[in-house]
Order: sequence, then structure tokens, then C-alpha cells
Amino acid sequence: MKKFLLLFAILLFSSSAYSLEVKSELYNPPLPYQGNTEWGNDLLVSSTEPFGKVSGAYRLSNTTIYTAVPDTSILPGKCIVILASSNNGANWSIAGSVSPSAMISKSKMVSKSGGDSIYCFFQLGSTVYTWNVITNNLTTFTTYTNVNNFDAAISSTNSLYLIIDLNTNNDVRIFGSANGGGAWGGAVFLSSTGANPNIYMSGTGDTVLISYNGVAILSDTNTSAIRTVRYRESAPGTLVIVGTFLTPITAGTAKPQFKAVMSGGKAWLFYSSGTPGSIDMNCMQSNDNGATFGTSFTINSMPGRDEFWFDAAYSPGGVDLVYVSDSTGGPINNTSRKLYYSSASSINPSSFAAPVQISQRPPLTSSRGYTPSIIEYYNGAGDLGVVWVGLNGSNASVYYDRYNAVTSITHNGNVIADKFVLEQNYPNPFNPSTVIGYQLPVAGFVSLKIFDASGREVARVIDNEFKQANSYSVSFNAGSLSTGVYFYSLETEGFKETKKMILVK
Repeated sequence: MKKFLLLFAILLFSSSAYSLEVKSELYNPPLPYQGNTEWGNDLLVSSTEPFGKVSGAYRLSNTTIYTAVPDTSILPGKCIVILASSNNGANWSIAGSVSPSAMISKSKMVSKSGGDSIYCFFQLGSTVYTWNVITNNLTTFTTYTNVNNFDAAISSTNSLYLIIDLNTNNDVRIFGSANGGGAWGGAVFLSSTGANPNIYMSGTGDTVLISYNGVAILSDTNTSAIRTVRYRESAPGTLVIVGTFLTPITAGTAKPQFKAVMSGGKAWLFYSSGTPGSIDMNCMQSNDNGATFGTSFTINSMPGRDEFWFDAAYSPGGVDLVYVSDSTGGPINNTSRKLYYSSASSINPSSFAAPVQISQRPPLTSSRGYTPSIIEYYNGAGDLGVVWVGLNGSNASVYYDRYNAVTSITHNGNVIADKFVLEQNYPNPFNPSTVIGYQLPVAGFVSLKIFDASGREVARVIDNEFKQANSYSVSFNAGSLSTGVYFYSLETEGFKETKKMILVK
């Protein structure tokens, strides 16, 4: 069976819309819309259930979040609505929409760190459209109109890259556009035995890391191998291959979702796998920009729970990860099903921080593909948010949460630790002082160092000092440092962990 077929109901619903004109419009001023900032507070984006995955992007120039919601209930006669918030999700307005009313199976918003353009790609039936939500330029990708699945990326030259696989065979192809989707060229025939491609632009250059099901497409596509390959932008809208094709994950085990992320010479290939009751988030990590990958490891596995349905994105100095964790059996509530956030730094790229629960309401899983979507701000504070679909009683709604990892600090001498712990600094963000707590179950020599986002050491808070087994907290003053994202790393014999903190002056 070829890949994932569109649901018969979707085809029936949307086939009548293909003969209608697909039209976009912007609203100036934006239309008011109900909405309702920080981890732990689920902010309401939309009170109705979307038809597909919700995606988003952040525009630095006007500090505004944009989310693409494939929903016919927000505005009559519309299939996608762009909701915008300039106050970190507290309030939302309708910035644009696309007609006619139809089911959109997938949307993808792309933006570039420091760039001013935001594009929304979406698939209606088997045709892909590109929409500049700032200028309201809507174009149709006409080279192929029998698309099964797609992904998209944007480069520092503001060039767009679209990767597709086809309904009729196992072809995977890449196209580039230097004029916002007005014309597509630079065609690359990637594979005749591929499916479900992902394309990810590096955070520190114009090299893309592509991952896809390949080698041979098995009858159960999820069990096919996962291949990776890198391409580099040689001119606006044009990609050339870098290195060779790899098969880091062989066929055999079901892998319903995978995604590769690349930044700063590091790369991460995430995938979920396992059987119900023991599904885990896994990762293969690369220290040479995806040229080779190390051994697979599991991220924050929790006994009796399934970890799956995730998104990942590069952050200043590392990678961010959000995923669903679900206990097996029983009713769905905020204890049995949670949305978690974790991260790793480029300094310790295989060491992921202990997960932090984002959600106050249980995330919804559905055949509509409600995976969460990370929205990186790429601002001086290194902030980010997550847009996702959750349950409010028996109703499904779209929610937004913003990063703010603040935890309590254990005071010196109060507790004898039973394990190594590096706590999140408090407050965070901070200016200019913050407190870092840690726990030692055994005595030993300890170092606590501060690094900037590029991995350069900028301070030593503890320099190889001998400490007894105990719980500690230490103050760090960043008065001499500039606003930005920093990492603090605790190292002692048999233990090393790194966490992110944000200095805002």
C-alpha cells in the first residue's frame, strides 16, 4: 500500500472545492478574536477543533506570533485562518484567511531567524500552495498536483525549498524558489524509493538536512528504513548535494514519526518507536553536521508510559524538543497524558534535560496528525512557544504555551541528596544575578562553568572544588555579560549536565 492515503471522507469533502478558486486575504486592521504567558498556563488560541496539524512562526520585527489553523469554523467559507498575537499568546486576532471551505490535511509555516518574511505552505487535496502571510501573495505549485506529502524550509537568502513525495509512485523530489513561490526551479530528483520526506534548514548556514523513509518502501511504510542526506544552497533557489546518503535507521521496527534538526555543526535525528506501552522517544546525534551519526539512545523514558508525537527545532546553542507522554489504559486526563519539554545544548548534545510538563490540559492524539509545533522566537532572550491541540472537557481546542523554566532551589545543608541533580537556575530569565542549585550524593571535586551560545567559556562559578555529599545553591552574577542565552554546566566524577539560562538586561 503506497504510504499514507488520504482519508476517503476528506476526498469526498474536498473534491467539490477543487473547482473553486483558492483565494487568500489579509485583514488590516486584524479582526478581533477570542484568546486567552509562560509554561504552565495553557492560553486559548481557538476554541474549535482543527482539521489538521496547526503550525506557527515568529516575526521578530513586530514581535508577533503567527499560527496557521486549518479550520472551517473560525470564519465561514474559509479553510485556513492565520491567528496572530503580539503579546505572547495572551490575545489573538485574525490576520488572514484562505477560501474556500475545505479540509486541509497539512500546513507548514516557515520563517528565518532575523528575517521578515513568513510563509504558510498548505496542501488542499493533492495540490500544494505557498502563501506569504505578510504580503498576501498566494501561489500554486503546479509542477506536480498529485502530491502525497510535503515539507518546506527557508534559507538566509529568503529562498524557499519544497520537498514532495507523490501519490502515484515512490518518487521524492526537491524544488527551490528565489521569488517566494512565484516560480519553482532547481529540481532535484532525490529518490524513486522514498516516502514522507522532512527538510530542515541549518540554524547556522544554508545547508539542509533531509530525512525520509527509503531504501525500499515496505507495505507498512512506518517500518521502512530512515535515510538522511545533506544539500547546500549554491545560489538562491538552488541546492547541491553535500556528502553521501546515509541509512542510520534500518527497516524493521515501526517508526511513525521522525525528524532531523541541524545547527552549529551538530545534528539530531529524532524518532519514536516501540510497541504500545513501551513507545519511546529516541535520538541519534551527529557531531559533524550530519555526515555521520552515533548510536541511538532513548530520551527521558518513563516506565509504563508511551512517548511519541513530537516536534524539534534548533535553539540558540542547542535543540528544543516537545513530545506527548501517555500512560497506557484508563481515562484521558492531565495526569495520564502530558505534553513535555526538554532540550540539549551543543556543548553536551546527547544529554537532554529532565522533562518539564507544559500542558494543563491533556494533548489530543488523532488521525488528523495533531503533533505539537514549536515556535522559536530567535530573539535575544532565546524564548520559544508551542502551539498544540488539547482537550477541554470533551471538546478539542488549540492552545499556546510559552517557555519559562522556573523551578525551586534547594538551600544549602537542608537535604542529603540520593542522586546527582542540576537544578534550573532561579530566576530565569534573570538580570544580573541568579541562583543555581545542585545535589551531590557522594563527595567529590566539582566544577560549574558558564558558556555562551557559541560554546565559549565565559565564567567559572566553581573551579574544581572538593564538596561533601549534600545539596547546594550558588549565586552567579552576570553583570559583565550581555543579554542572551547562556548555558551552565556542572561536572563531577561520573556526572555531567548542562542547562540553559537567559540573561535579559
